[in-house]
Order: sequence, then C-alpha cells, then structure tokens
Amino acid sequence: MIDTRLWGKSNGLEKPYPLIGHLLDTAMVAGAVWDSVLAVAQREAIADALRVPVAEARRLVMFWAGLHDIGKILPQFQGMAAQDKPGACAFLSESVYAHEREHDSQARKIRHEVATNRSLPQLLAALGYPASGRPARLLLTQVAQLLGGHHGRYPEGAEARDVRDPLCGLPELGTGGWAEQRREHVAALHDVLGRPEAPVGRAMPVELAVTIAGVVIVSDWLASQEHAVSAQQAAAEAEAGADPDAERALTSPPSLLAHARRASDAAPALVADAGLGRADFRLQGFTGLFPEIDRPYPLQTSIEEALPGAVRGPGVLLVTAPPGEGKTEAALYAATVMGAASGRGGLFFALPTQATANQMYHRVVGFAERNLLDPAQVTLLHGAADLYERYAEHPLPDDGEAEPRVLSDHDDGPRGVAGISVVASRWLRSRGRGILAPIAVGTVDQILMGVLPLKRNALRHLGMSGKTVVIDEAHAYDAYTHALLLRLLVWLGAMGVPVVLLSATVTGETAAGLVESYLAGTGRASGPHGLPSPTYPGWMYVDAKTGSVTVPEKPVGSERGRALSMSVLPVTHTYDVTVADGRLAALIDELQGVTAEGGCAAVICTTVAEAQKTYEALREHYRALYGPDYGGWDDRSPDDAAGDGDAAAGPRLRLLHARFPARRRAALTEEAERWFGRTGKKGVCRPKPPRGAVLVSTQVIEQSLDLDFDVIVSDLAPMALLLQRAGRVWRHSAPGPSRPGWCDGPRLAVLAPVGGDGRLLVPAAWGDVYAPSLLQRTLELLQRQGDAPVRVPEDVQRLVDEVYDPEFASADPDALMQRDVQRLTDDMARTGLAGMVMLPSPARVDSLHQLTTSDADEDLVATRLGAETVQLLPVFDDEAGNRWLDEACTIPFPESGGSRDDRFTRAEVRTLLGHVVPLAHGPWRRACTEAHEPPDAWRNEPRLARLVLLPQRVADGGAPAGAVLGERVLTLDHSLGLVIGKIA
Repeated sequence: MIDTRLWGKSNGLEKPYPLIGHLLDTAMVAGAVWDSVLAVAQREAIADALRVPVAEARRLVMFWAGLHDIGKILPQFQGMAAQDKPGACAFLSESVYAHEREHDSQARKIRHEVATNRSLPQLLAALGYPASGRPARLLLTQVAQLLGGHHGRYPEGAEARDVRDPLCGLPELGTGGWAEQRREHVAALHDVLGRPEAPVGRAMPVELAVTIAGVVIVSDWLASQEHAVSAQQAAAEAEAGADPDAERALTSPPSLLAHARRASDAAPALVADAGLGRADFRLQGFTGLFPEIDRPYPLQTSIEEALPGAVRGPGVLLVTAPPGEGKTEAALYAATVMGAASGRGGLFFALPTQATANQMYHRVVGFAERNLLDPAQVTLLHGAADLYERYAEHPLPDDGEAEPRVLSDHDDGPRGVAGISVVASRWLRSRGRGILAPIAVGTVDQILMGVLPLKRNALRHLGMSGKTVVIDEAHAYDAYTHALLLRLLVWLGAMGVPVVLLSATVTGETAAGLVESYLAGTGRASGPHGLPSPTYPGWMYVDAKTGSVTVPEKPVGSERGRALSMSVLPVTHTYDVTVADGRLAALIDELQGVTAEGGCAAVICTTVAEAQKTYEALREHYRALYGPDYGGWDDRSPDDAAGDGDAAAGPRLRLLHARFPARRRAALTEEAERWFGRTGKKGVCRPKPPRGAVLVSTQVIEQSLDLDFDVIVSDLAPMALLLQRAGRVWRHSAPGPSRPGWCDGPRLAVLAPVGGDGRLLVPAAWGDVYAPSLLQRTLELLQRQGDAPVRVPEDVQRLVDEVYDPEFASADPDALMQRDVQRLTDDMARTGLAGMVMLPSPARVDSLHQLTTSDADEDLVATRLGAETVQLLPVFDDEAGNRWLDEACTIPFPESGGSRDDRFTRAEVRTLLGHVVPLAHGPWRRACTEAHEPPDAWRNEPRLARLVLLPQRVADGGAPAGAVLGERVLTLDHSLGLVIGKIA
C-alpha cells in the first residue's frame, strides 16, 4: 500500500503534499504536453523508436515523467522537512523506515534526482524492460538517466550493478520500507496509466531522448506550481469530508484514479496558461500571406513556384540574395511550407545581433497575427530582451496577477493569451523558458547554446525540435561561432528540423559546408554531396531523406539590378584636416554634396572609438562652416529640428554604436529608422533638402535594419561586408525617396588606409576586428575593378568567392602569404577551441551526461570569441553627495527597490537596465573596487547583482568627470556614448 506520508512537496505549503500525488500530477501534465506541444512528427518519431503505436508511446512518456521524483523515497530527502514540519516526519522513527547510516557517504548529500537515476533501472527491469547487454545501450538505463536530469543536469549513466542491485553502489537509498515504497509507487503509477507494456527495443536515438527529457522538465515545472498543488490538496480534502486525513486517500486504486482524473482535467489549462502549444499557419500563396505586397520580387516568386513541389519532409533551404530582395518574407513563406510538410509548425528566427532581433520581432509578430490559425505566443530572446520596451511592456494576458510560483524542493538550491493572441505569457518570459514558445525571435546565440554542455539543455532541444529554424546572415560569424553553427545544423538535421539559411554574401565553400553539416545530421554520409554552387540571387533546397537537390529552373534575376560605384580612396589614417590625402579630408570631400544640397549619408567606421573620433571631427568641421551655434548634432537643442529644410542650418549629424546606454541606443535607432527608412512607411520622414543628414556608425547598421542612404562612406572591410553595406545605399526604388541632384547613382566610397608606399597599412586602432589578409585581398580586388561599376547582383558571388580563392594572384604576394598564414592559423585555433567546448554530434553521444557537464551560467556564456562584455551602470555624484542615474541629476539612484522587503519590481529593474552600457572585458575591469559594486539590496536581483557601477563626478554647469580605472578614463557623454580615454 502507498504510504502517503512520503512527501513530494513541502516548501510553501501548510502541510506536505504526498509524493504519489505529485507523480500522478506530473504524468498527467506530460500527457497534455504530448498532446498540445509535441508536433505530430515528433510523436511519430518517438513511437517508431520505441516500436509501439503512438498512443502507447504517449502512455510510456507519461509513465516515465511520473517516475522522475521516485528518488525522493530516500531517507536523506524525507528527513529534510523535520525542522519546519517535525510532525510530518515522525514516521521516520518507525522500524520499517529504519536506516543504518554507517555506510552512507559522509562527504556528500545524495540529491533525489541522482537517486532516481540509480534506483530506476532495477525497478524498470522488474516491469519487463530488457536488462541484458551494455548498460549505455539499454532503454531502462537511458530512461533513468534522462529522468535523473530533470533538474537540468544529466547524471552519469547507471552501471550493470545498478540494474542488479542499486544498493551496492548507493546504500543511501535505504532498504526495507524504502525499497518497498519505491516498488509500490512505481506499481501504482503503472496501474493508473493502464500498465503500459515495456518496449522491447534498445536505447532511443539521443535526439529523441533529450526531447523527452525536455517534456519531463516542463511537466514537472507546471505540475509544481503552487496553485496547481493547492487545488489538488483542496479537492482531496473535500472528498475526504470531515476527515481530511482519511486513511484511504491516495492509497486505494479508486482514490488514485480520481486524483489522476482531476489532474488530467486540469493539465490542459496549465499548459495553455503557460503559453505553450503549437503554431499552425495558413497555407496560402505568397500574396495571401503578405497582402501588403502587391507584386513579389522574382526571388519570392521563384520560391513560391517551386518549393512546395520539392518539400516532402524535413530539409534545408539556402537563400542567397542581396539586401532588399525580400529574403525575410521568402523565409517566412518557406517556413510555413516546410513546417507543414515536416509536421513542425513552430518557428525560430535567429539573427546576428540584439538590434536586428528587436526589429525582426515586430515583423514576425505582424506575420503571425495575420496568418496563424489559432493563438500562439511569440517570445523575444536575447540577453537584453526585457530592456526592449516594445516587448517588455507588451500587455500580458495575466497582467495584475501574481506570477505562478513553482514550489522548490529542499535540495534544489537557491530559490530564487479575442482574435489571434501572440503575447508571451509571464511563464514564458522567465529565464530559460522563452525558446519553448511556439514562435520565437532571438539572437543566434540562443540556439547555439543548444550545442554547448549547459544546464537544462533539454529545454533548448525541446524548443528547437518542434520548429522550423531560420538563420539570418548565416555567413556573418568568425571561425569559432561558425564551427558552433555547423554543429547546430548537425543536431537540427538529426532532429528532423527544417532549416532556412539566409545570406547576402556567402562563399560557395561556406554554403556547401552549411548544407552538408545538416545532411550529416540526418544520417547521410559526410563529405561532398555534389551540391551546386550558389546562384546570386537564388536558392537551393536539399531534402533530408533523399538528399535530392532542387534549384530554380531558370535564373531568378532581380528587378533591383543596378550598377554600384565602389570607389577606393587611398588615405593616410589621420584626423588632421590639413593633410590632403588624409582620411578626414577625403571624408569631408565625399560628404560635400550632402553638406551643400542635402540628402542622406552614412559613415561606417571600424571601431566605436573611430566612430566617436569621426563624429567629433565632423562636428568641429560643421561648426567651422556654420558658426559656433551649429546645433544639428544635438538632439536636445531646439536648433536641431528648427532648421529642417534650411541649408544654412547645416546637416543634421548623429552617432550610433553599441556603447550607448540601452534606452539611448534604442532611441537613436528609432530616429535613424524615421530619417532613413522606407518612403511611405508609417513614421518615416526623411530630411528635407537642402538640409542633409549624416549618420556616423559602426557595423551595427549593416545587417537587417531597413535603412536607405544616398551615399555610404566606409572604412575598408572584407569584401562580403562592403557588399552588405552597399545594400543600404539606394536600397528602395518602388517607392523610392527623392534623390538629390548631386547623386546620380548608388555609390560606396571605401577609405583604404595605406602607407607612404601605397600598400595597405592597417591602423593599430583597428585592433583585430578584421583579418589583415582579407583586407589586403579586398583592397587589391577593388583596385583591379578600377572605375568599372560592380553589377549587382551579377558580380557579387564572384567578388565574394575571389576574396577567399586559394590561388589569389596578389600584387604583394609576400605580405599576403604572411597575413594568410596568420588568418588560417587563427581560424584553426578558433575552430579547435569550438571543438573542445561544444557537444559531440548526436551519433557520437555515448551518455547523456556529456550534454550538461559545464557549470557555466548561460547568461555569461559567449558563443562568439571576444564577445564577453561587462554591464556598466554609469552613476553621477553631485557636489552635495547625492547620486543620480543621469547627468542632469534628475533621476535618483535607488539604493533599494520599492516593493515589499525592498525588492525591485520588474518595471524598476527594466528602468535601471535601460541605463546600462555594455563594454568588452579588459584591463580596466581589474582596477574596479568595492566602490564599483552595486548596493547590498541589489544582490537579490540577478540582473542587478552583476552590474558594475561607474561613478562620475558632476559639478554645477560642468561636464561629468569620468571614472579613472587603471590607465583608462571612462566617461559617459550624451552624444558620444561611453568614451574610453587614456590618462594623460
């Protein structure tokens, strides 16, 4: 008979909740997750692996999910409630629960999930699960291990002796009543679920095992919510009538079945309230999905005509086209076709940066609102998603209600939505859960972390496995990140996940590597698959099962073909305007038309520091031209907008880069979209001639932002990036903006730093942003091009491929050889490092334990080398000793939060983080002291506890005095952002 005194949940409850109740609850929720979250293809794959019908596979997964906490029948665990609820633990003194502790480990406490992993193989063997053979290949040990990972980290696999007698290796499990109750609980759960038969097969493919592990974790979380447990307790007491401690409550088969029915009835609402589910899109033609597009681009039409006939299941689609050809809409259309054919209707749209993810979020939300058949929630995933006000402040379905609390176990460590709804629930917005939403938009690192050995990796695997994954700018990463991306594609291929890869400038070799990695995951032999070279613009679809390749029957073509002027301007890298061939003089000359007649120009610099210097130099130049009262640079000045349309007021000048406070950067980005966005788009108001506008920036504007300039001046960069930037010049034509008279065609002027001998001389200030060998190859290619225009799109693929040509004919072969060796060595080192840290491919996973071995915090994990940043919070101290969050000393610095116990509300945390500036880790960090640590009251808020304060002194009427850290002075300036200077 079940002993209901064995508890499963205690913290936060008036009286403990019986373990059997929690096991039944979790099993029933798992059934709802199976029904509402798993795609048809996922259910069928699990059933096929188990060699049982789909309905039987469902019961097995429910049974396993219910068993996840069987390890709580453990002397150590049950005794943990003795201090808070001694009466609930009185039964431990009974002889049947006597436990000799002399053989227990004195060095460690046995966690209940470890006990689950070690005790289950024997219990499953007793139910008929095959138990002979190598343990790692047995289903019963695999199930035990995936259930042992329900708190996020898979334990080491069970050994053969654990199948025979787990007490040999883990005497802490307890004998007598302990062993008997483990058997009773397993038998009771098994009976309630109709005694699902033991599968006869061996261990499942690892990609399916991790999906089931994700189902178990989610089911446990949902079943452990305080309101769900309290509802079951109240129902049980009501049934017991006047005797809430009735002896037969949850002990007899009828009472167990009644409890299971209540849990089963409540489970679908728990899943729905959490925002989980599937996304089902309308299957329509292109204009049906995008009614705002009157006439699709040729690329979009080509995909619409041929892709539906080629897709029979999972596969990979590679789309190559210049910016502005409608790749985003083509990807969304393709995702609906590929998702429907593969039985995976969800969507994850991965982008290279937070800014591009923010922009894409709104486009995906709009697409979902128009085309979903039923409500499905959309999340935004990146490290600062809760800072993005248009997402964070979106009205929630449960707004005003307390967030559901998950009841933790004593040994779990610190505790810490009428119409089509797409609003993400509070549950989904909690850390680590967003990828479980039916639709998600985020930075690529959010899925790349799925191939790093991090805790709760099963949630990422579950979240990815039911979606079509779109990866934008698939070419845009260094060797380290690219290696992670290749491994991710292997996993996605193994999971049967459809993938869409988008690129504006991918080499043929890189394109083949991406597709071949996906095919390797599907089980096809590694190595060349006879893939055609990518066409530009064009697309290629490869079927996962057959390997068949589909490409357009005829050249796609482009209605946006144009002759692009790419002029190389050899310059001495100096900001001295008097140097005739200097960088500043050349830049001023290129901007002469904007200055005199109006128009829109972008200046793209290699580093933030270079952008700041360039902005300051242009500001001083315009002050010299228009007088000391020139105010076009200052958005706080009434003169900034007052002179709109007046050439005498001088051009409007802005700076945009990544080292602004989050709120300020968002405002600058929105302003840039208003000034330089698509004509006719709501809110866009381009500067009126003859007054022009100049945006000085870095790489942050070259990807995914829909900006259109009359001319772009760029520092030398690798060819692929220059062509990417060129996609922002004369971007729109139908409708297009009115172009100024001085501008007779799209032009990208390239400032190439050279020495006195005319050869490339990479400025020291550029650091290692770009490989010098790629800069040399790009410069020489452009010089060969001469005055001949670059035909877009016809010449793009050739130029991109030639930069990486092993037989590149250089005018300076000795220098190029040295630089190539340096680049290839660095790439090999980065690729090797990625190989050391990432997960093996699914086919090479011997134990689930390999998948979660890292203790790293996912918030601190960098999936791109050199991407580690520190979150700085500039604060301003006035002469009276008061501290503020702004230079004007109008926003007080909060020592504590405004809610109960001095805790911070979500809104307060978001407000504080809006003032944060990211800065790459460096020597300055070692100079930080206690003065740079946040107040004690902040340490209970994870997002605030990691901040580094940057105190600055503010005198009346004066500019802030920056913080001195080692040999650096860090100063926040409204127009420049965070400036890093050297101590004189």
